[in-house]
Amino acid sequence: MLNLLNRLKNNKPLLFAIYGAGGCLTAAILLGEPFLALTKFAKPTQNEPQAIVLLIDTSSSMSDGKLTEVKTAASKFIERRNLQTDQIAVVNFGIEVKTVTPLTNDINTLNNAISTLSENGSTPMAEGMDVALGELQTTALNQNINKDINKNIILFTDGIPDDPNFAYNSALATRNTGVKLIAVATGDADINYLTQITGDRSLVFYANSGQFEQAFRNAEAVIYQQLVESNSGENYSIGDLLLRMGGWTAFLAMGISLALIMGQNRYMRLPLLTTEKGIITASGSLIAGIIAGTTGQLLFLVFSPLSNIALLEVGRIAGWVILGALVGGGTKFFVPNLNLKNALIGGTIGGGIGASGFLVAASIFGDILGRLVGTSILGFFIGLMIAWIEQKQLASAPYLLVHWTPTEKTTYLLGTKPILIGTSLNVEIPVNAADGFTPITAKIFKEGENIIMEFNQEYAMMKKMKKKTQDLKIGDTRKLGQITIEVKDKTANQ
Repeated sequence: MLNLLNRLKNNKPLLFAIYGAGGCLTAAILLGEPFLALTKFAKPTQNEPQAIVLLIDTSSSMSDGKLTEVKTAASKFIERRNLQTDQIAVVNFGIEVKTVTPLTNDINTLNNAISTLSENGSTPMAEGMDVALGELQTTALNQNINKDINKNIILFTDGIPDDPNFAYNSALATRNTGVKLIAVATGDADINYLTQITGDRSLVFYANSGQFEQAFRNAEAVIYQQLVESNSGENYSIGDLLLRMGGWTAFLAMGISLALIMGQNRYMRLPLLTTEKGIITASGSLIAGIIAGTTGQLLFLVFSPLSNIALLEVGRIAGWVILGALVGGGTKFFVPNLNLKNALIGGTIGGGIGASGFLVAASIFGDILGRLVGTSILGFFIGLMIAWIEQKQLASAPYLLVHWTPTEKTTYLLGTKPILIGTSLNVEIPVNAADGFTPITAKIFKEGENIIMEFNQEYAMMKKMKKKTQDLKIGDTRKLGQITIEVKDKTANQ
């Protein structure tokens, strides 16, 4: 790895990409994953008993695999329930309206009931809702355990009911009894109509093929007044989700920021990290990570009632884009004369590309491995694009080229911030004290259109220099011990 990094000293975009990926991955392994494991204690228990009727549309339009997916998702929903306190019933409406099984806590009975469902007939939703309500009102529950049981209906449908007005009135009567009515829509189901049915847009979830299980998870989250962390499938409160995502992203931000500083210092032949820079960078990046993580999670929660995968991913990507922008903006403080706008643009682009790669990796590799691969991709592209945008800035203005050896060189942006030359740890261009150089030997900066090289008073006196300030032109070179500095611009490369 060290040999590879040595070979990449002259290729800053790839150097930054590798450091960014390594920093993100290291932070995820050493801090991020342990943090997620430790905060699993925040998962709330589901103590309140629930009575839930799965009201499933089995009309003919549920063919083409839709009913099959619903049955699979419903079975997994049942497996996640605590049937020592909860009871579940299955009611279908299609060619007939039928209580396939009354409220029960027997998982085998429930699975057998679901397996018998088949699609046929029209969409008598009103009759189905009446049967479901009757099931909740009349079934003899275990009063010792479920004295104050909460009542819920999860309606799954792909179309418009035979009689929309009749169905609306049935839904209204159901809600007036205190039953929570949640709708999962697919196919041609009318979201606006189902919003009237449930009385609340946040209780309607739309699911395309392949999304049914997530829709069921969103529905159960509403029942238990929790929200689903989609990557792990765990249920958490809003506060817990913000804590976990904000903390995890903060650690990633710290890892990538520290890594990029080390990459910049390696590029400039400086010690990888000083204590002062480490403390300042760690503090700022942790704050940036918390902002990015909680913002992304909040956007995800805003879009989650829509159960639209594209919008959900927009929420997730937004968090990484913000992280990339903040990390990019932070690089301005350790990359001399990097334009803030360019830094933000580079970080934003890198965050967006990296976020897309993160989501792909998570979908391929699963939970923990997916996060680790995804963080590497994220760090790689944030680092790559920040350095790439800096190279674009170099092409538009004069810059400084430092020749360390005949084959090794480093470029520096020229601007109003002086580039310091000397033996101190705080310089940008290090030289050897053994060659007679002082802690701060000289500084190079732009003053308007002029490029100025100003020697330190101590060094100038030691060398008996008559003039300590020099104007540099494009093509000028200066020999400083073992290194040579050269002023260049894009025309000098043509």
